[in-house]
Amino acid sequence: MSKVLAIVTGASKGFGKAIAQEIVKGNPNKNQSIDLVLFARSLDGLKSTKESIETISTNAKVIDLQSLDMSNIPDVELKFKSVLENIKWEEYSKICFFNNHGTLYHLGRIEDFSDYKNIQKDNDTNTTSFVVTTSLLVKKLKELGSQYSPEVTIVNSSSLCAIKAFPTWSLYCSSRAYRDMFFQSLSLEYKSNDKFKVLNYSLGVLDTDMQSQVREECSEEDKSFYFGLKNDGKLINPNRSASICANLVYSHKFETGAHLDYYDLDK
Repeated sequence: MSKVLAIVTGASKGFGKAIAQEIVKGNPNKNQSIDLVLFARSLDGLKSTKESIETISTNAKVIDLQSLDMSNIPDVELKFKSVLENIKWEEYSKICFFNNHGTLYHLGRIEDFSDYKNIQKDNDTNTTSFVVTTSLLVKKLKELGSQYSPEVTIVNSSSLCAIKAFPTWSLYCSSRAYRDMFFQSLSLEYKSNDKFKVLNYSLGVLDTDMQSQVREECSEEDKSFYFGLKNDGKLINPNRSASICANLVYSHKFETGAHLDYYDLDK
């Protein structure tokens, strides 16, 4: 029982792809084997992530790829539970779950909302599936019994939007706040277990497809700001942020339930 298991949602691109790579690169024990289970909507994107990981280390192996629409809650429950049932848990001394998937939602004033069906769909992606996957994992770990006691780290891909509101970002901010508070509650439920830790990691403003969407959908008065971030080179490489997150996970020295921000850690 000496391997690392990393489960990553939203692993086809952006921070999800980056953290899958950096959890392999950042392992201080270079001889330790790492198995990865990757989820995302795009199977082609997952295959690309798998190929990139296999070039990083011969000790890293992607043991499962799952194309999954996180807005389809019955499917999420069925597939995620099935994957967990097929994992050989006794092989792992460290388990990392990066609950990373999510959508930007719609940027706009609340008075202008009208597409409520898609708002509900995005809520299922950003919050309900987040609850389902987290719950199923901790339930499975409990089923394995007290004789199995790996070091567990569960990470929420968080944001400044979880703790600070912005105009026209109401849907995204509220979903991020939901996830942070959910994880804080989870940390309290496991506070007596020093080997079980929960982290809300604020990624920073990353140079990803999400920022491209922001530049397209933001209000006219905000466009200069977001285009300025891109043009001035102020967006963060996802792998840079992911490497800091991976170091936190391997150190296991942060306070469980904490909200830690990339900008405070990249000194």
